[in-house]
Amino acid sequence: MPIKLDSLSHTYQEGSPFQATALHDVDLTIEDHDLLALIGHTGSGKSTLAQHLNGLLKPTSGRVLLDGQDINDKSTDRRALRFAVGLVFQYPEHQLFEETVRKDIGFGPRNMGLEEGEIDARVREAMDKTGLPYDEIAEKSPFELSGGQMRRVALAGVLAMRPRILVLDEPTAGLDPRARDFLLEDIRRLHKGGTSVVMISHSMDDVASLATRVAVLEKGRLVMQGSPGEIFSRVEELGRMGLDVPQASKLRHLLFDAGIELPECYRLEELADSLADYLKGGAEHAG
Repeated sequence: MPIKLDSLSHTYQEGSPFQATALHDVDLTIEDHDLLALIGHTGSGKSTLAQHLNGLLKPTSGRVLLDGQDINDKSTDRRALRFAVGLVFQYPEHQLFEETVRKDIGFGPRNMGLEEGEIDARVREAMDKTGLPYDEIAEKSPFELSGGQMRRVALAGVLAMRPRILVLDEPTAGLDPRARDFLLEDIRRLHKGGTSVVMISHSMDDVASLATRVAVLEKGRLVMQGSPGEIFSRVEELGRMGLDVPQASKLRHLLFDAGIELPECYRLEELADSLADYLKGGAEHAG
Protein backbone atom coordinates (compact mmCIF):
# COMPACT_ATOMS: atom_id res chain seq x y z
CA MET A 1 0.00 0.00 0.00
CA PRO A 2 1.55 3.36 -0.93
CA ILE A 3 0.15 5.70 1.76
CA LYS A 4 -1.90 5.28 4.90
CA LEU A 5 -3.12 8.13 7.09
CA ASP A 6 -3.48 6.93 10.66
CA SER A 7 -5.60 9.21 12.91
CA LEU A 8 -4.08 12.24 11.19
CA SER A 9 -4.81 15.62 12.80
CA HIS A 10 -3.33 19.01 12.04
CA THR A 11 -3.72 22.27 13.96
CA TYR A 12 -2.29 25.52 12.66
CA GLN A 13 -0.67 27.90 15.18
CA GLU A 14 -1.36 25.51 18.03
CA GLY A 15 -1.43 27.20 21.42
CA SER A 16 -1.89 30.68 19.98
CA PRO A 17 -5.06 32.81 19.93
CA PHE A 18 -5.24 32.01 16.21
CA GLN A 19 -5.27 28.23 16.66
CA ALA A 20 -7.31 26.43 14.00
CA THR A 21 -7.65 22.69 13.52
CA ALA A 22 -7.74 21.79 9.82
CA LEU A 23 -7.82 17.98 10.10
CA HIS A 24 -9.44 15.79 12.76
CA ASP A 25 -8.42 12.11 13.16
CA VAL A 26 -8.42 11.24 9.46
CA ASP A 27 -7.99 7.54 8.62
CA LEU A 28 -7.49 6.97 4.91
CA THR A 29 -5.58 4.48 2.77
CA ILE A 30 -4.44 5.31 -0.76
CA GLU A 31 -4.03 1.98 -2.50
CA ASP A 32 -1.68 1.07 -5.34
CA HIS A 33 -3.04 2.27 -8.70
CA ASP A 34 -5.78 4.35 -7.05
CA LEU A 35 -7.02 7.52 -8.64
CA LEU A 36 -8.43 9.02 -5.48
CA ALA A 37 -10.39 12.28 -5.71
CA LEU A 38 -10.52 14.46 -2.60
CA ILE A 39 -13.60 16.66 -2.56
CA GLY A 40 -15.08 19.05 -0.03
CA HIS A 41 -16.15 22.64 0.42
CA THR A 42 -13.52 25.37 0.56
CA GLY A 43 -11.79 25.14 3.93
CA SER A 44 -12.59 21.45 4.42
CA GLY A 45 -8.90 20.51 4.77
CA LYS A 46 -8.16 19.08 1.32
CA SER A 47 -4.97 21.04 0.61
CA THR A 48 -3.74 20.56 4.17
CA LEU A 49 -4.18 16.81 3.77
CA ALA A 50 -2.35 16.86 0.42
CA GLN A 51 0.66 18.60 1.94
CA HIS A 52 1.00 15.83 4.51
CA LEU A 53 1.40 13.19 1.81
CA ASN A 54 4.99 14.14 1.03
CA GLY A 55 5.95 15.64 4.36
CA LEU A 56 5.56 19.35 3.59
CA LEU A 57 3.46 19.54 6.75
CA LYS A 58 3.91 17.45 9.89
CA PRO A 59 0.87 16.12 11.77
CA THR A 60 -0.08 17.59 15.11
CA SER A 61 -1.00 14.01 15.98
CA GLY A 62 -1.30 10.75 14.08
CA ARG A 63 0.96 9.33 11.37
CA VAL A 64 1.47 9.22 7.62
CA LEU A 65 2.82 5.83 6.56
CA LEU A 66 4.52 5.09 3.24
CA ASP A 67 4.93 1.33 2.77
CA GLY A 68 4.43 0.98 6.52
CA GLN A 69 7.10 3.53 7.50
CA ASP A 70 6.26 6.77 9.28
CA ILE A 71 7.40 9.48 6.85
CA ASN A 72 7.96 11.90 9.73
CA ASP A 73 10.23 9.57 11.66
CA LYS A 74 13.76 10.96 12.16
CA SER A 75 15.20 7.99 10.27
CA THR A 76 13.14 8.71 7.13
CA ASP A 77 14.99 10.11 4.11
CA ARG A 78 12.70 13.09 3.49
CA ARG A 79 14.51 14.06 0.30
CA ALA A 80 13.85 10.62 -1.20
CA LEU A 81 10.26 10.83 0.01
CA ARG A 82 9.65 14.00 -2.01
CA PHE A 83 10.94 12.24 -5.11
CA ALA A 84 8.57 9.31 -4.45
CA VAL A 85 5.49 11.49 -3.83
CA GLY A 86 5.22 14.30 -6.37
CA LEU A 87 3.03 17.25 -5.39
CA VAL A 88 1.72 19.65 -8.05
CA PHE A 89 0.28 22.76 -6.43
CA GLN A 90 -2.67 24.76 -7.71
CA TYR A 91 -1.46 27.11 -10.48
CA PRO A 92 1.95 25.38 -10.66
CA GLU A 93 2.92 27.52 -13.67
CA HIS A 94 3.58 30.33 -11.17
CA GLN A 95 6.55 28.26 -9.94
CA LEU A 96 8.28 27.99 -13.32
CA PHE A 97 11.56 29.88 -13.26
CA GLU A 98 14.18 28.45 -15.65
CA GLU A 99 15.06 30.10 -18.96
CA THR A 100 13.99 27.14 -21.10
CA VAL A 101 11.35 24.41 -20.92
CA ARG A 102 14.07 21.76 -21.02
CA LYS A 103 15.92 23.23 -18.06
CA ASP A 104 12.75 23.71 -16.03
CA ILE A 105 11.61 20.10 -16.48
CA GLY A 106 15.16 18.88 -15.80
CA PHE A 107 15.50 20.81 -12.54
CA GLY A 108 14.16 17.99 -10.34
CA PRO A 109 16.27 15.20 -11.91
CA ARG A 110 19.34 17.47 -11.72
CA ASN A 111 18.60 18.03 -8.03
CA MET A 112 18.53 14.25 -7.66
CA GLY A 113 22.18 14.18 -8.77
CA LEU A 114 21.56 12.32 -12.03
CA GLU A 115 23.94 12.34 -14.99
CA GLU A 116 23.19 14.68 -17.90
CA GLY A 117 22.29 11.79 -20.21
CA GLU A 118 19.72 10.47 -17.72
CA ILE A 119 18.35 13.97 -17.15
CA ASP A 120 17.86 14.45 -20.89
CA ALA A 121 16.12 11.05 -21.18
CA ARG A 122 13.77 11.91 -18.31
CA VAL A 123 12.94 15.33 -19.74
CA ARG A 124 12.04 13.77 -23.09
CA GLU A 125 10.01 11.02 -21.40
CA ALA A 126 8.08 13.51 -19.23
CA MET A 127 7.34 15.77 -22.19
CA ASP A 128 6.10 12.79 -24.18
CA LYS A 129 3.81 11.75 -21.30
CA THR A 130 2.28 15.21 -21.16
CA GLY A 131 1.96 15.66 -24.92
CA LEU A 132 4.58 18.41 -25.17
CA PRO A 133 6.59 18.38 -28.45
CA TYR A 134 10.28 18.34 -27.49
CA ASP A 135 11.64 19.54 -30.84
CA GLU A 136 9.24 22.49 -30.94
CA ILE A 137 9.38 23.90 -27.42
CA ALA A 138 12.30 22.42 -25.42
CA GLU A 139 14.50 25.47 -25.99
CA LYS A 140 11.71 28.02 -25.66
CA SER A 141 11.09 30.04 -22.52
CA PRO A 142 8.18 28.48 -20.62
CA PHE A 143 6.71 31.98 -20.39
CA GLU A 144 6.21 32.06 -24.16
CA LEU A 145 3.74 29.18 -23.93
CA SER A 146 -0.02 29.16 -23.43
CA GLY A 147 -1.41 28.79 -19.92
CA GLY A 148 -2.35 25.17 -20.59
CA GLN A 149 1.12 24.33 -21.90
CA MET A 150 2.75 26.03 -18.92
CA ARG A 151 0.61 23.87 -16.61
CA ARG A 152 1.78 20.77 -18.48
CA VAL A 153 5.43 21.86 -18.26
CA ALA A 154 5.01 22.13 -14.48
CA LEU A 155 3.44 18.66 -14.40
CA ALA A 156 6.25 17.28 -16.58
CA GLY A 157 8.78 18.71 -14.12
CA VAL A 158 7.30 16.53 -11.38
CA LEU A 159 6.95 13.48 -13.64
CA ALA A 160 10.62 13.72 -14.62
CA MET A 161 11.44 12.62 -11.06
CA ARG A 162 9.34 9.48 -11.70
CA PRO A 163 7.22 9.66 -8.54
CA ARG A 164 5.27 6.58 -7.49
CA ILE A 165 2.40 8.77 -6.34
CA LEU A 166 1.24 12.00 -7.95
CA VAL A 167 -0.73 14.53 -5.88
CA LEU A 168 -2.60 17.19 -7.86
CA ASP A 169 -4.23 20.20 -6.20
CA GLU A 170 -7.01 21.53 -8.47
CA PRO A 171 -5.10 20.62 -11.66
CA THR A 172 -7.60 22.18 -14.10
CA ALA A 173 -8.31 25.41 -12.19
CA GLY A 174 -8.34 28.44 -14.48
CA LEU A 175 -7.79 26.51 -17.71
CA ASP A 176 -9.89 27.00 -20.83
CA PRO A 177 -11.96 23.97 -21.94
CA ARG A 178 -9.43 22.78 -24.53
CA ALA A 179 -6.45 22.98 -22.15
CA ARG A 180 -8.55 21.33 -19.43
CA ASP A 181 -9.38 18.39 -21.69
CA PHE A 182 -5.71 17.94 -22.63
CA LEU A 183 -4.63 17.92 -18.99
CA LEU A 184 -7.38 15.51 -17.92
CA GLU A 185 -6.30 13.14 -20.69
CA ASP A 186 -2.69 13.39 -19.40
CA ILE A 187 -3.88 12.41 -15.92
CA ARG A 188 -5.98 9.54 -17.27
CA ARG A 189 -3.02 8.24 -19.29
CA LEU A 190 -0.63 8.48 -16.31
CA HIS A 191 -3.04 6.55 -14.12
CA LYS A 192 -3.52 3.84 -16.74
CA GLY A 193 0.27 3.61 -16.94
CA GLY A 194 0.43 2.60 -13.27
CA THR A 195 0.91 5.87 -11.39
CA SER A 196 -1.16 6.27 -8.23
CA VAL A 197 -2.92 9.66 -8.31
CA VAL A 198 -4.54 11.80 -5.62
CA MET A 199 -6.53 14.66 -7.14
CA ILE A 200 -8.18 17.55 -5.31
CA SER A 201 -11.03 18.93 -7.39
CA HIS A 202 -14.12 21.11 -7.18
CA SER A 203 -15.31 19.76 -10.55
CA MET A 204 -17.65 16.85 -9.95
CA ASP A 205 -17.59 16.10 -13.69
CA ASP A 206 -13.80 15.68 -13.59
CA VAL A 207 -14.14 13.45 -10.53
CA ALA A 208 -16.82 11.31 -12.18
CA SER A 209 -14.73 11.03 -15.33
CA LEU A 210 -11.44 10.04 -13.72
CA ALA A 211 -11.68 8.78 -10.15
CA THR A 212 -11.69 5.15 -9.03
CA ARG A 213 -12.46 6.29 -5.46
CA VAL A 214 -13.71 9.46 -3.82
CA ALA A 215 -13.05 10.76 -0.31
CA VAL A 216 -15.19 13.61 1.07
CA LEU A 217 -13.93 16.02 3.71
CA GLU A 218 -16.12 18.31 5.76
CA LYS A 219 -14.65 20.71 8.33
CA GLY A 220 -11.49 18.63 8.51
CA ARG A 221 -13.21 15.28 9.00
CA LEU A 222 -13.42 12.40 6.55
CA VAL A 223 -17.18 11.90 6.26
CA MET A 224 -17.51 9.64 3.20
CA GLN A 225 -15.38 7.45 0.99
CA GLY A 226 -16.27 5.01 -1.77
CA SER A 227 -16.65 4.64 -5.51
CA PRO A 228 -17.94 7.64 -7.51
CA GLY A 229 -21.27 5.86 -7.84
CA GLU A 230 -21.54 5.30 -4.09
CA ILE A 231 -20.64 8.91 -3.28
CA PHE A 232 -22.75 10.65 -5.92
CA SER A 233 -25.83 8.60 -5.03
CA ARG A 234 -25.90 10.51 -1.71
CA VAL A 235 -27.22 13.68 -3.34
CA GLU A 236 -28.98 15.15 -0.30
CA GLU A 237 -25.98 14.68 2.01
CA LEU A 238 -23.64 16.26 -0.52
CA GLY A 239 -26.08 19.13 -0.96
CA ARG A 240 -26.09 19.81 2.77
CA MET A 241 -22.30 20.13 2.59
CA GLY A 242 -22.56 22.59 -0.29
CA LEU A 243 -21.28 20.06 -2.83
CA ASP A 244 -22.64 19.51 -6.30
CA VAL A 245 -23.14 16.33 -8.35
CA PRO A 246 -22.02 15.68 -11.95
CA GLN A 247 -24.01 17.16 -14.84
CA ALA A 248 -25.01 13.67 -16.00
CA SER A 249 -26.71 13.02 -12.67
CA LYS A 250 -28.65 16.29 -12.88
CA LEU A 251 -29.77 15.56 -16.44
CA ARG A 252 -30.81 12.04 -15.50
CA HIS A 253 -33.09 13.43 -12.78
CA LEU A 254 -34.62 15.94 -15.23
CA LEU A 255 -35.29 13.10 -17.67
CA PHE A 256 -36.82 11.06 -14.85
CA ASP A 257 -39.17 13.95 -14.08
CA ALA A 258 -40.14 13.92 -17.77
CA GLY A 259 -41.02 10.23 -17.56
CA ILE A 260 -37.77 8.79 -18.95
CA GLU A 261 -36.25 6.38 -16.45
CA LEU A 262 -32.57 5.59 -17.05
CA PRO A 263 -29.98 3.64 -15.00
CA GLU A 264 -27.91 5.60 -12.49
CA CYS A 265 -24.90 7.14 -14.26
CA TYR A 266 -22.41 9.93 -13.56
CA ARG A 267 -20.58 10.41 -16.86
CA LEU A 268 -22.14 12.25 -19.78
CA GLU A 269 -20.97 9.56 -22.22
CA GLU A 270 -22.76 6.88 -20.18
CA LEU A 271 -25.90 9.01 -20.01
CA ALA A 272 -25.83 9.50 -23.79
CA ASP A 273 -25.46 5.74 -24.32
CA SER A 274 -28.30 4.97 -21.90
CA LEU A 275 -30.57 7.52 -23.57
CA ALA A 276 -29.75 6.14 -27.02
CA ASP A 277 -30.61 2.62 -25.82
CA TYR A 278 -33.87 3.91 -24.32
CA LEU A 279 -34.88 5.67 -27.52
CA LYS A 280 -33.85 2.69 -29.65
CA GLY A 281 -35.95 0.39 -27.47
CA GLY A 282 -38.91 2.74 -27.77
CA ALA A 283 -38.59 2.87 -31.55
CA GLU A 284 -38.39 -0.94 -31.79
CA HIS A 285 -41.42 -1.29 -29.54
CA ALA A 286 -43.36 1.20 -31.67
CA GLY A 287 -42.34 -0.67 -34.79
